Amino acid sequence: MKNKLQSFETYRGFAALMIAAVHFNVNSPLSTHSLANGLFVHFFFTLSGFVMYLNYHNKFIDLNSVKNFLKKRFYRLYPLHLLFLIIFLVIEISKYLVQIKYGLLANNVAFSVNNLKTFLGNIFLIQTFFHDNTFNTPSWSISAEYYTYMIFALILFFIKKTNLLIFISLVSILVFRLNSDIGLGIEKTYLSFLDCIYCFFIGVFSCKIYFKYSSLEIYRKYYSIITFFLLIVSGLLIINISGKFSFIIPVFFGLLLIFSANLKNENILGKIICNKLFVYLGSISYSIYMCHLFVFWCLTQFLRFVIRLETIVDDNGITKLDLSLFEANIMVVISYTLTIVLSHILYNYFEKRFYRPS
Repeated sequence: MKNKLQSFETYRGFAALMIAAVHFNVNSPLSTHSLANGLFVHFFFTLSGFVMYLNYHNKFIDLNSVKNFLKKRFYRLYPLHLLFLIIFLVIEISKYLVQIKYGLLANNVAFSVNNLKTFLGNIFLIQTFFHDNTFNTPSWSISAEYYTYMIFALILFFIKKTNLLIFISLVSILVFRLNSDIGLGIEKTYLSFLDCIYCFFIGVFSCKIYFKYSSLEIYRKYYSIITFFLLIVSGLLIINISGKFSFIIPVFFGLLLIFSANLKNENILGKIICNKLFVYLGSISYSIYMCHLFVFWCLTQFLRFVIRLETIVDDNGITKLDLSLFEANIMVVISYTLTIVLSHILYNYFEKRFYRPS
C-alpha cells in the first residue's frame, strides 16, 4: 500500500500478540492478563477500515478497479489461510489415525467439529457464519473481513456521497446488536460479520475525519499528547468494559487511529511506537495471527507425548498440561518465540510470494 503508517504497523503487531495470548491456554500471567483479549480482533477491523479508505477512497473508478482491489485483497488473505487450513486438516487426519491405532481421543474428537462441511466452509471463506469456529479457529475473522471488503468497494463505487448511508447502516447494526443481548466480540454466526462491518466502517469514518481535520494547527500541535491519552483510555476500556457497553470501544479505536496516523520518530512517544522492531512485528502480524495456534498445539503435543509432562482434566473435560507457574511462563515465552520466528519465515518466504507490500 502507498500509505503505510508506522504507528499502525506497531498496533497490528501488539494486537496480534494479545490475540495469541488468548489461545496460549496455560495458567501464566503472561497469557492470562487483562489485555489478552479477543477485542483486539475488532481493533484489526477498525484499523483495516481506516487504512482501506486511506488508500482506496478515490481508486474505484470502474468495475475493473473494484475487481483488482478484491483480487489483491484475496491474494493478501487467502494463501496463508489455505496453508493453515491444509495443515489443520493433516492434524485432523493424524488425530483420527492415532484414535484408530492407539485408542487415544483428542479433546475435540477427530472430524467431530472439523468435518467436510466446515472444511468446505473454510475453502469458500464462509466460516464466520457457522456456529462453531473450526480448523484454524482465528481464521473466522478472515472470512468476515473479506466480505466486508466487498461491501466497502461496492459502496464506494456505486455511491459517491456515502456518509449518510454509512451512518444509517452503523446505527442500524448497533440497534440490532444491542437488541441481541450479546456484546461485541462474538466470533461466530452472522453476528460476527455484522460486528466486522460495524468496526470496519467506524474505521472508514475515522479516516474521513482525519482527512478533514489533520491539517488544522490544533491537531498538529496536540496529536501526540492526545494519542497517549487515547492509548490509556482504549486499554482501560478493553479491560473493564463488556456487554452492551462494549460497542463504544471501536469508537475510541477510531479516535486513536485519527491521532496516531501522524506519529513519527520525532518525539518520545513516536520513537517508542515507531521503533523498527515494533514496526516489523506489525509487518509479520498476519502470520503471527494465523500461525500461533498451530505453534501452541505443536508445543503442547511435544511436551505431552515426547517430554511426557503430567496432564490434568479440567472441569470441562479438557485434558491440559499440569504445569507449575514457572513452567507455564516458560511455555508462553517459547510459544511467543517460535511464533515470531515462524512468522518471520512465513512473511518473507510465503506471504511475499503472493502479496508484496508497496
